[in-house]
Amino acid sequence: MANGKQTQRKRNDHAGTVAGLISLRMTIAMTIITVAGGLIFVAGVLLGSRHEFTERGLDPNAMSVTEQFGSGMMVIDTKKAVGFTVLFVLGVIAAVALVGRYYSRKEVAPLEHAFELQKDFVADASHELKTPLAVISTRIDLIEFRRAHGQSIDSAINDLRGDVDRMNAIITDLLVAARGAVDAEPVALAGVISQSVDSVQPLADKRGVTLHTHIDGDPARFVVRGNAVGLSRCLVAVLDNAIAHSPADSAVTVSLGYHHHGDVAVRVTDCGSGIGSDPERLFRRFARDDDGTEHQGYGLGLALARDVANRYGGTLSVESTSSRGTTMLITLPLAA
Repeated sequence: MANGKQTQRKRNDHAGTVAGLISLRMTIAMTIITVAGGLIFVAGVLLGSRHEFTERGLDPNAMSVTEQFGSGMMVIDTKKAVGFTVLFVLGVIAAVALVGRYYSRKEVAPLEHAFELQKDFVADASHELKTPLAVISTRIDLIEFRRAHGQSIDSAINDLRGDVDRMNAIITDLLVAARGAVDAEPVALAGVISQSVDSVQPLADKRGVTLHTHIDGDPARFVVRGNAVGLSRCLVAVLDNAIAHSPADSAVTVSLGYHHHGDVAVRVTDCGSGIGSDPERLFRRFARDDDGTEHQGYGLGLALARDVANRYGGTLSVESTSSRGTTMLITLPLAA
């Protein structure tokens, strides 16, 4: 509770600071505009005025005129003075509007950006935790089934504890990503694939989908720079999508090998009905593919997976798709 009050106090202080900066800059800008406009106004009125002697048709340089009338006065043209006054007022109003718009947009832009980041984080966290929660729910059903039939639940409890640990790691990775930080270290992709397959295994069993893995070469050679939790998030999202769109009694294959230019390639192949003519739509945030399956998520999975791949210098794309299945391709640069 104390931390919440401190956070709220900091937010209020920040909002007050921003408001004070806007007020100060607006005051300075308006002072400059008013002074400059006033000088222009006075100069315009003076330039539009005439000497009293000129109005009377007299030569102000003649000695007799000066002796008779004195030095005389300046005569201001009323029409020009009114015109300059109107222009001055309109100019000040227009300048106030432009300056206000400029500073408002300039000062509010960081707040809008922070708000967008907050919305994205909430949406990302909601989606990323959906799959682990579904796995935990399936594990709980398995524990209840085994307990009801007098079977051992020790292994299921251990698996459940591992799922909770992975969920905690996912939340930490989301927070790191929200701060824009890149926590990169050498990661063996073979281990990431094994962990990711174990994570979604209950979902595959529930749908009657078999998971296969294939590594083309020595597993120890496939090392990239990244974060194991983040890369697992990326692969789990792709696997979850493949499982959800695969028919019962089919298989999803995860293969690890090399790609062009020395990159590592992770391919996830399913036996679904295909994506269609515009596969890129699936990588847009909140894009949903209404293909008649029960899996109707929020349209964030593949978009977030691509964000993770891009964070570590990789890519995520649809390599091929047809009515017989789809292959998703994740590429990552090999660690030096």
